[in-house]
Amino acid sequence: MKVVVIGAHPDDYEIGAGMRLFHHVEMGDEVIGVICSAGEKAGDYETRIKEAILAAEFIGMKQLYILSFPDTRFPDVYNMKDSLEEIIYNENPSVVYTHFPGDRHQDHRATAMATAIASRSTLSILTYQSPSTDVASFQPHLFQIGLESDFLKKQQAIEIYNSQIERSHGVNIEQIKLDARYYGSCINRYSRDALYAEPFCANHFVLNCREIYNDQSYGRSSTKSLTLSRLL
Repeated sequence: MKVVVIGAHPDDYEIGAGMRLFHHVEMGDEVIGVICSAGEKAGDYETRIKEAILAAEFIGMKQLYILSFPDTRFPDVYNMKDSLEEIIYNENPSVVYTHFPGDRHQDHRATAMATAIASRSTLSILTYQSPSTDVASFQPHLFQIGLESDFLKKQQAIEIYNSQIERSHGVNIEQIKLDARYYGSCINRYSRDALYAEPFCANHFVLNCREIYNDQSYGRSSTKSLTLSRLL
C-alpha cells in the first residue's frame, strides 16, 4: 500500500503516529510525508527543516513534501486544500493520516479540515492526537499497539527534533510516553506486558483497504532513498 501522513508542523506526525508509520514501513508500504509549514515560530527555519528530513529518513519514508504556509497563520481551508489535493491526486494513497479536527491549535484544525476535503476520495482517513488535542472530544476507536521496542523507535524519531525538546515549552517525551502507556492499558488491561498504543479516530475507514488497494493495482515499488519536494 501507499500511505500519506500530513502534519501542520515538523514533529507533529511523529508524536501522533510514529509507531504506526514504522509499522507501515516494516509491512513494505510506501510512506509519504507532508509538512504544511516549517514551524518557524517555534525555532529556526532551516534547523526545523533539517530535523524533519532526518526524521523522515530515519522512519524510512519514500518522499517528503514541505509546504510553505506561514506558521500559526495558515490561510483559509480552501487554499490549503488545493495544495494538499494535488499531492493526494499524484500519490493516490489508500490511507491518509492527519490531525484530529477538534484541536486547540489553529494550524492543526485547518490542516485537518483541508485534508478531509483533499482526501475525500481516499479509501481511509485516520486522525491522530497531538498534545493540543481537545481531550473531551477525542474519542478514539482505532489503536496501534506496540511493545517497549516499538515505542523506543518512535521516541528516537521524536528525539531527532532536538531543537524542540530543548525549548522550555517544547516536546515532552515523558508525557508522550505516559499517554502511550495509558492508551495501551485501555486496550489490554490484563496483560503483564508493558503495552503502548497510539489512538486514532476515523473520518472514514475501509476495513479491507489493503485488499482493495492491491486489487486495483495502485501500489508502487518502494525504495529506501528519500525524495524531498519543497513546494513554495
